[in-house]
Amino acid sequence: MSLLALWKSNPDQIRGYAIRQIVAVAGDGRMRDQSICSAELREFLQEVTSDALERFANECLDEGFDGSGFVLQDVVNEIGRRLEFETTSGLYRGKRNAIGFDGIWRSGDALELVVEVKTTDTYNVNLDQVATFRSRLIENQELGPDSSVLFVVGRQDTGALEAQIRGSRHAWTMRVIGAASLIRLLKVKEKSDSSAVVSRIKALLRPVEYTRVDGIVDLMFDATADVEADDEDVSPALPASDADDSQKMAAMPAAGSIEAFRRAAAEAVSAKFGARLIRQRRSLYSSAGNELHVSISVSKRYERDAQSYWYAYHPSQQDFLTAADTGLFVLGALDLDYVYAIPVDVIKSWLPRLNTTNRDGRLYWHIKGRIKKGDYRVLFTGGDVSISEYRIPLSNPLKREASQDLATA
Repeated sequence: MSLLALWKSNPDQIRGYAIRQIVAVAGDGRMRDQSICSAELREFLQEVTSDALERFANECLDEGFDGSGFVLQDVVNEIGRRLEFETTSGLYRGKRNAIGFDGIWRSGDALELVVEVKTTDTYNVNLDQVATFRSRLIENQELGPDSSVLFVVGRQDTGALEAQIRGSRHAWTMRVIGAASLIRLLKVKEKSDSSAVVSRIKALLRPVEYTRVDGIVDLMFDATADVEADDEDVSPALPASDADDSQKMAAMPAAGSIEAFRRAAAEAVSAKFGARLIRQRRSLYSSAGNELHVSISVSKRYERDAQSYWYAYHPSQQDFLTAADTGLFVLGALDLDYVYAIPVDVIKSWLPRLNTTNRDGRLYWHIKGRIKKGDYRVLFTGGDVSISEYRIPLSNPLKREASQDLATA
């Protein structure tokens, strides 16, 4: 049975495998260019979590095995893909007359990177050879003249390579990052819904002179602001028309509760639609082939009969959902054992009847819900509608554990 068939039929078993075991059941178990083993591994990597990618990278670096450097190369390129680059995988082994590179990462904002993956910088790297590869790619019009080289080094101690680059004529076209730091950038990106955060992360990978550190400060600020926006979406400062000071509100849930609920919701939607969802941003998920896009919005419970739940629906979410064949806006509540996966076209039909807020140029719609005689209904101006047909039960115990500490009606 192939790796992908095993992964589909028994994912829990495969999750327990070390990366060398996973490679062994992919194709013939030999990492070669244009092999079934390589193709299956790359497809598999598109469906695992960022935590799994981190574990695989560490196993390649700490344990080492036949082909571990090639596996690390594929893991790094998958991280680049999740950082929202368009990635092209290079060769594992150099060939005569072929341009040697481990990966090419392209972004829509004209950022282009030739990626070189090194397990260690103990030995000097032939910078001139790498620069020649980049020049040939430019000559072939595969890259632009403003492209640069990014070395991804397995060990955190990259001093030797940094010194080598600083003392060379390539200082303004080459950059170095540790594999662990690259993974941390991915995790920052996954905790944000902001396109600005993604753009700033990408910009950090371009060679720049850091006399001024504004770019780093901006990234930290944007990432922090986005986490605060998540709290606001779950526990908003409601307009006077929605709020009633005489009615109690549930305690603000911990961030861990929200994260656990989103994981459980993603698993339930994955099972329902037969497509494994991978987190792209804080609340945005997609299948590996991007046929299915899902946005998961979470509400605490308000102790009010007229309006028990509240969600923000942003234009950026709508853009993400409409970019796939199937887009689903998922409504969840921390005190319920089910979610509602609503097609984006249905949401779009609601918009003219939803209240909006435009705060500092940030427009979003209000989606209000309540439970009425066991039926979840979304409230509009002058009416409401049942969404029971979109209901999906949750089975992951993480969701129930996460909500035990919440004050609910």
